[in-house]
Amino acid sequence: MNSILWIELVVGIIVSFTLLGIFIWGVKQGQFDDGKKMMNGLLNDSTEELQDAIKKDEKVKELKANKKERKITKKRLTISNG
Repeated sequence: MNSILWIELVVGIIVSFTLLGIFIWGVKQGQFDDGKKMMNGLLNDSTEELQDAIKKDEKVKELKANKKERKITKKRLTISNG
């Protein structure tokens, strides 16, 4: 009887840490970033404003990609010079 409780405890802890890991992965991958888009969509009434919001979002994504690319390039330069 006592060994069954230990097995349930260990399985419960493993499942909990697995779910926590999946949640952390989802947050890091940006799976939960749509909250701002929903709220901004409610505030923008006209199609022009919605188009502006889409362009702004694309620009932010482009800037993030450029920043990541510069970081990689900088790392490569450091490796080749070192």
